Amino acid sequence: MIIKYDNNNISKLCNDCKTATRKLGKDVAIKLGMTLEFINAAETLRDVKNTPMFRLHDLKGDRKGQFAIDLGKKIGYRLILIPLKNDEERWDSSDINEIYNSTDIVLLLEVTNHYE
Repeated sequence: MIIKYDNNNISKLCNDCKTATRKLGKDVAIKLGMTLEFINAAETLRDVKNTPMFRLHDLKGDRKGQFAIDLGKKIGYRLILIPLKNDEERWDSSDINEIYNSTDIVLLLEVTNHYE
């Protein structure tokens, strides 16, 4: 898949190990790096969905249209992303299977601590 970044902050966090370690801690930085490698190697979002350790799921409410990937069951951090239909267009489909099967570009928004 192709990984795009919403802004320079998330790009630096995802691409600079020192920055990730300083801001997130060593364990979360390692999990983030492993997750990004997997996403990069995946053909579509379905590959990520079919890997239980990532627990990819769509979000509700104010975050409708966004998805989260857990960076560890007990760590509490998650990677927030938006699946893109093409280089810039977001999916307007409510068919979650179409999104999983057809998405090969994701826009990374942020890494958040779900419990803060």
